Amino acid sequence: MGKQLPAAVRDVPGAGGVRESNAAAVLGAVRSDGPLSRAAIARLTSLSMPTVSRQVAALIELDLLREVRDAAPAGGIGRPTVPVGLNDAVIAACGVHIGITTTTYGLTNLSGELLGSERIPTPQGTPREVLRRIAEEVREFLREWPERRIIGVGLAIGGQVDAENGLLDHEPLGWREVPARAVLEEVTGLPVHLDGHVPAMATAELLFGVSGRARSSLYFYAREMVGVAIAVDGVLHRGPGQSGSIAHLPVGGDVRCPCGRTGCLEATVAERSVLEQAVRAGAIAQPDFRALVAAAGAGDAAADRILADRARALGRAVAMVRDVVNPDLVVLGGQAITEAPAYLEDLRRTFAETTVLPGVGRVEVTRFGRDVQAMAACTGLLTELYDHPLSLLGA
Repeated sequence: MGKQLPAAVRDVPGAGGVRESNAAAVLGAVRSDGPLSRAAIARLTSLSMPTVSRQVAALIELDLLREVRDAAPAGGIGRPTVPVGLNDAVIAACGVHIGITTTTYGLTNLSGELLGSERIPTPQGTPREVLRRIAEEVREFLREWPERRIIGVGLAIGGQVDAENGLLDHEPLGWREVPARAVLEEVTGLPVHLDGHVPAMATAELLFGVSGRARSSLYFYAREMVGVAIAVDGVLHRGPGQSGSIAHLPVGGDVRCPCGRTGCLEATVAERSVLEQAVRAGAIAQPDFRALVAAAGAGDAAADRILADRARALGRAVAMVRDVVNPDLVVLGGQAITEAPAYLEDLRRTFAETTVLPGVGRVEVTRFGRDVQAMAACTGLLTELYDHPLSLLGA
């Protein structure tokens, strides 16, 4: 179902030389603007027509591109006028997102279309036991797609990820230096790509969302955990060592954080915290976010207040980070935002009241909705494919 990513590609950014770089340029142009004629690809990439023709032929052979004859301009004669587009019928990437309470896995094609996904409660047990059980679930899931060439599994998770060595730490789960890549590769038989969940979501926005054409963007995520990622000229910023954190950004309020302070962002807006407040207030009987949204929609004052307070806290946080980064575009993601759309205006209004920069810029909500976790996990592997199409597929 897949091929091990060559060590050269894993260990050396930009591996593959000029031929690899040219193939990636052609594939990237078609992904962004296709279907395209070979002449249009040459104009967009500044490559010669012979080079474009050779790379197109190689990418068609690898099932990455296909000729789209029904998109050819009327009156066109000969092969160069026949556009090429992504071949979405063969290759697919699997992704797994491990959350504190829920694990999501799915499969996407080359265009970032989710072919299928599943959600299960995150298993209990030692880290290795949890990972093995998830990997077994994924292995069964992938058997439903025998016609697909599955190039690997992307794993996205909160906490700290050592992608080079395949290790991860996750404080809420109590995981420390867990060899996640090795366990998943052993069970699935597929190469595994690790990434932090927020960088992975930001990457999905760059490839298939609204961020791809922005000069700079800030991705802001909130559900059980919170996080941000910054991209400039289509490249995600990754600092040295551990990833940055906005968990303790002071947004006001009286919710006590495990750090001992009150008003920290993550402790204030985390889904579990919001649901605990709602149960204590009598707005809902059991900790269920959809029930809380329904109660607010039915006119329960406590439910409405809790969700509005959360939205305003998020608006303050987005404004503070935006003022530091000053991006062209802000993208909001995570179920704290997408599953309470009635409170988006509260977030936007508080954001506008809090930011001190002129104007409010572009603030948009991710188009992935509840699928953001599955999409993010798959996209890390697709990024490797788009950057190293020949090496990854063994050409």
